[in-house]
Parts: sequence; structure tokens; C-alpha cells
Amino acid sequence: GQSLGYGFVNYVEAGDADRAIGALNGLKLQTKTIKVSYARPSSASIRDANLYVSGLPKAMGQKEMEQLFSQYGRIITSRILIDQVTG
Repeated sequence: GQSLGYGFVNYVEAGDADRAIGALNGLKLQTKTIKVSYARPSSASIRDANLYVSGLPKAMGQKEMEQLFSQYGRIITSRILIDQVTG
């Protein structure tokens, strides 16, 4: 049940994504420094509101990631990528 250290956050408003990038990119969490940037949009409806997060601590769970990013706007969806072999 450990994270690969990558995640995605989709916001309702593009401005919220901008604020999250400005505030959280380069943030140190435990022993990691996270990188927050725009991901390729999967559709026009979420254009510029889809963030890619790398460097998450392996122990960080979905709830903790949502708590960290929710202070910057309403999240549509989020997910942490998990190793499919080890769970």
C-alpha cells in the first residue's frame, strides 16, 4: 500500500491550480521536496486545472494529499499512484 511518490489533483478553477503551484511547488514534506506543475489536460473542461505532483512521501495517503491541496480550492478528483505489483 505504498505510493510511487506521484499524484494528480484536478481543480474546478484554473486559478486555484495556479495558487497551489505557487504555494506548494518545492515544499519539503518529510524527507522529500515535492514538485507541483500542470499535467496535460485530459479535456477542455479541466484545462489548466489538472496538476501533477511528484516527490510525495511514500507514507502520504489520499486523505493527507487532499487536505494539503484543498486549502487552495475545490478539488474535483485526486489520486495517488500506487504500485500495482506490491499494492
